[in-house]
Order: sequence, then C-alpha cells, then structure tokens
Amino acid sequence: MYGKVADRPARAWFSWSVIGGMLGVTAFALWFMPMLPAVSFDDGTIPILADAALFFVLLCVVVGTAIVKKVDARGMIFRLALTIWWMLLVDEVFFARVNTSFSMGKGQFSLYAYAEAAMWLACGAVLFILTLRSPGYLLQLFKGSSKWVTFFVSLCLISIAWAPGPAYAMAWGFKLVLAVCLLQLCASLIKDVSDIELFLKVTVAAFVFLTVLPVYYATKDPDGFFFEGRLNADPDLLSPLAATLMVISMMLYAMTKKRLWVGTGLVGAVVMLLAFGKAGVVGGFLAASIFMLLQRKVVRSLGLLLGLGVLAVFIISVTPLGSYLQTYRGASTLTGRTQIWGYALTAMKQSPILGRGYLGTYFSWENTSGLVRGAVHLHNGFLEVAYNNGMLGELLLLTIHFMMLRNIFSSMKTCKILRNLRPGSEQAWHAYLLTIGCLGLYVHTFLQGVFGGHFGGRCMSPYMLWLALAMLTAVTRRVSETMLQQATRTREPLYAVTGLDALDLVPARN
Repeated sequence: MYGKVADRPARAWFSWSVIGGMLGVTAFALWFMPMLPAVSFDDGTIPILADAALFFVLLCVVVGTAIVKKVDARGMIFRLALTIWWMLLVDEVFFARVNTSFSMGKGQFSLYAYAEAAMWLACGAVLFILTLRSPGYLLQLFKGSSKWVTFFVSLCLISIAWAPGPAYAMAWGFKLVLAVCLLQLCASLIKDVSDIELFLKVTVAAFVFLTVLPVYYATKDPDGFFFEGRLNADPDLLSPLAATLMVISMMLYAMTKKRLWVGTGLVGAVVMLLAFGKAGVVGGFLAASIFMLLQRKVVRSLGLLLGLGVLAVFIISVTPLGSYLQTYRGASTLTGRTQIWGYALTAMKQSPILGRGYLGTYFSWENTSGLVRGAVHLHNGFLEVAYNNGMLGELLLLTIHFMMLRNIFSSMKTCKILRNLRPGSEQAWHAYLLTIGCLGLYVHTFLQGVFGGHFGGRCMSPYMLWLALAMLTAVTRRVSETMLQQATRTREPLYAVTGLDALDLVPARN
C-alpha cells in the first residue's frame, strides 16, 4: 500500500504537504484558543497543562526514538497513531467532571469539557498530518467489514441534525469519527502478529490508567474510599474496564510469558472486584474462561477460576462489599434497568425509523416525559441505538456484530489449518491466541452492551474498545489468512528434525 514510502527512513518523513498541514493546524489553534473561557490555576488548569505536556512529550519521544533507530515511515506512522490512540483512551480520566443535562442542552460546559475537546482537536491535528502522508487508508473505510462501521457512524453524524443537543452531540461525533479513522489507519499499517501485539500493549498501558486513576480519586473523595459498600467510583464503567485490563493482560502473557502482564492482570482483577459492577464481573469471568478453555488447558482454567474465586472471597470478607451483597435488593429489576427499558420501548414508538438523533437520550427528558428523568443512557447499547438512530441504526449495529463474529470464527478455522500445517510455528499459535482472545473480549463487550450503554452513545473508552475489537477481528483474520497463503506456497523438506534431542523423523505435509 505504501510502496516506496515504507522503505524511507524516518528522517525523510517530512514533506512540503506535511509542513503545510502543520502550519494549518497551528493557525487553527491560534484561532481556537481565544474561544476558551478564562482560566486560573485554582480551577483545574494544572491537570489540563499536565495532560497537554504529556501528549507533547510522548510525541517527541516516539519521533526521536524512531529517528535514532532508523525506523521506516510505516513504523513511524504506526507508532504515532498508537500514541494518539493511547491519549484518546486516557483523556476521560484526566478530565473527570459532572455536567448537568440542562447546562449541556444550553451549550454550557465546564472548563474540563473544553480541555477534553481541545485534546481531541490536538489528536485530530496529528492524525490530519499523518493522513497527509498516507491518505490511502481512507478508501479502506468503505471496504470489507469496515464499511459497516463507516455507515453506522455516518448515520450517527447525520442524525445530529435533529438531535435535541446538537452542540454536545457534534463534539462527541467528532471524537467518534476521530476514533474510527485512527483505528482504520492502524489496521492499514498492521502487517503481522507482532504489530497486533504492539497495539494490545499500548491499549493495556491506557487501561492501566483508566483502572488505577479512579482508585486514586476514590482515596481523595470526601465521601470515603467506599460508598454504599462498593469502591467510590462508577461501578458500571470501572468494573468492565478493569475486567478488560485483566483479559488483555492474559492474552499478552500467553504470547510473551512476561511477568509484567501477570501484574497488570492482577490489578485489573482486584479493581474489577472492588468496584463490583455485576455485569463487569460476570463478563470478566466469562472472557477469561473462554480464553483459557479454548487453549484446551482445563486444569489451568479451573485454577484460574479458583484463584479469582478465592480473591473475590477475600475482598468481600475484608471490605464493606460483604454488607452491600447482603443488603442488595435490586435483582428483580436489574438495579432499575427494567424500568428504564420499559420507558425506552414506549418512547421509541414515536420515532421508530430514524430515532431522536445522536445522543438523544441525554436530553430528551428535558423536553418530553418519554424517558426516566435523570438517566443519561438506557443501560443497553442496543436500545440506545434504537432510540437515537431508529431501526436503521439498529440494523447497522447488528450487522457490525455479525461481521465481528464471522471474522472471529473464520480466523479460528484458518488458524486450525495453519497449526496443522506448521504445528511448531510460534506465529501460528500467537494468531490463534489473538483470535480466541478476541472472542472472549467480544463476549465481554456484548454483555456490557446488554446491561450498559457501552456502545452507541458517547465515544468513551468502552465504546472505543468495541470499535477497536471490530478492527482487531478483521485484522486478525487478514493476518492469519496471509500466513496460511505463505505456508501453502512454501516448499518444505520431506523430513525435518525437530531438534537435537529428538531423533524421530517427522514427515512433512503431503
């Protein structure tokens, strides 16, 4: 795809078009800065400046390291894209805030909201420069399984025209487009299993921040570290994020055998149980079990479940979580979800085809009594899409889910053939681990979508994970099929010795 560009060293990466793009971005920044409200060091400016400085330092480190190591243009662009991906994931914990629906509907946002939007613009500016250098990935947005994500996002953007909060929806729509384009750029740059592994490592680094910082904030909360028996953080958000950290860490440990990923996985498991979002805990257990069982490691799977069970019993016994479980009475209504779903199903009948507009659930209770007052989403991604974007959006959403499953099972079939052809191939085994890991993550994200608004609403880290999973399933399938084609074309000797200690002759394939 990149032709001779990929063979050029990083020091020759800049061109007049890139320089022109940087000048354009600078001019836009100078135009945008006076629009920000007046700030001082007493209202949270320090975290904003720290986040901006961190992004700038990361970009400098990535570019400098690539130049020193004489990385080619493809490697340079891929690493810069991963830097943007990390920044987009973690910015929500840097700019944690609470806005009222009324102020958002009037276009009134806090300083942190402006700061977060400014970071999106900064990430978009870097992506714009990368696109000037390698614009070919934009065409891939309308090919293969990626086109369904593009159609779905396009419908969300069009529906902003009749959304009750267009300014708010437009801001989150920008981040949604930014995330989709960025992931497609990454997909176009990934060549083999090692590139997918690098993407997962950067994602884990982001999820460590997403998991640990809320715990730190809970220690500073005046209401205490525990609130109503659970960790004083949003359990419906934090517990699934921690479960995701645990599962991806398991994938990386299975491929690299490095103890670092044991540590990150343990952190994810502990925070998952402390926050105790019930759907998050169940999804984490299911994803981990699927990943282990499909490796045909029954004993280790039982050991993992036993270990998680012991950890859960220990945490419940030494924290207020035990009293929370004893006094919990929301099972009959799924903690009020059934009431919200009932109102949503009734309200959806008023606009069943095109819906109320992107993020319509965030403002509709200010204008109509169709939804439960005070709920910011419907706690169900499928209902969220149906309410906001109608049956057309729901159809596109279901198509994306179908394509994800098709890619996963097709990749599993390809990996099985590849492993039969090359039973000792480490790359074939890693491709299989990535595939079954994607299946476990899909089950996890699907469960969170059923009981939480983790896709179809605001493009926060759970939504971005779902979009990344749609990309990873397609890329893993492509990489495994490429490996199979190479394996079938490669001539092998009639007999091969497996090692100095193994004297048995192993017949090659027919």
